[in-house]
Amino acid sequence: MTRRRVLLTRSVAVALAVLALSPVAPAGRLPDKPKAQAPGPVIRLVYRALQPGEPIVVFLETDGAANSASVTFLGRTVDLRPAPGGRSVFAFLGIDLQAKPGSHTMTIKVRKADGTIETIRKELLVSEKKFPFTKLQLKREYVTPPAAALERIKREAELVALATSVVTPEWLGDGPFALPHDAPNWANFGQRRLNNNVLESVHTGLDIRAPFGESIRAANAGTVVLASDLYLGGKTVIVDHGLGVFSSYGHLSKLLVKRGEAVKKGAPVGLCGSTGRSTGPHLHWSVKILDVRVDPEAMLRLPLEK
Repeated sequence: MTRRRVLLTRSVAVALAVLALSPVAPAGRLPDKPKAQAPGPVIRLVYRALQPGEPIVVFLETDGAANSASVTFLGRTVDLRPAPGGRSVFAFLGIDLQAKPGSHTMTIKVRKADGTIETIRKELLVSEKKFPFTKLQLKREYVTPPAAALERIKREAELVALATSVVTPEWLGDGPFALPHDAPNWANFGQRRLNNNVLESVHTGLDIRAPFGESIRAANAGTVVLASDLYLGGKTVIVDHGLGVFSSYGHLSKLLVKRGEAVKKGAPVGLCGSTGRSTGPHLHWSVKILDVRVDPEAMLRLPLEK
């Protein structure tokens, strides 16, 4: 067994962790003295920060000896799929905005052409992140909905969960993510809110101050899996980008796409509005990786190839 060599580099945009692949002992312990590094595939982790609400991309740069690979982190396991350019396979993971700080083990299993499985484990330290707090005044029916609306809210939550539960096994995106509108945002992802001094909630997206009626664009290519008028979210579009990555566009005044429609990056999906539980015109933009809520702004920093 060889000691795993870890190279960490940092930049303004992302942090890159490069892990040389090597098998681990059953107990997961490293030898006291390093030996020569064995040749083979290389695992590369790409992330902005290891904090709640952050996405992680796992790349496996293969030398042809690996057939497939999977990665397990924070209780979720995903298979790595072909990356753009054909030089590697990759997968998306996320640290949920309510994840607990501390040391968490990432396990990567590589299935080689000869049938053997090599495993690498890496302890990743998730640090604490402080989110902002605010108080909001909303229409009463959106804080304490009438009994007649409760069944609708429950049904729509189930609809959204179903739409984002099916993982497309290939990447549908086209290069890096882009802003759905160029207006400034309130930097309020993860914001803790007290609504009407009654209801506590967590803001799971990013609010962009787009003017009423302006076009909202798909942040990346994909397939529309939901285009509906929701009680809380208002007119909402959800796009499946593949590999468990979904982006959502809420409070729209008009829907411009339909469920099942393929959209290109930058294509209009709706017009900005203030429908649903909203205090004024803006875009509520959110991103999920599997069922994990991540900061959409962090998605813009991921160096994804076409």
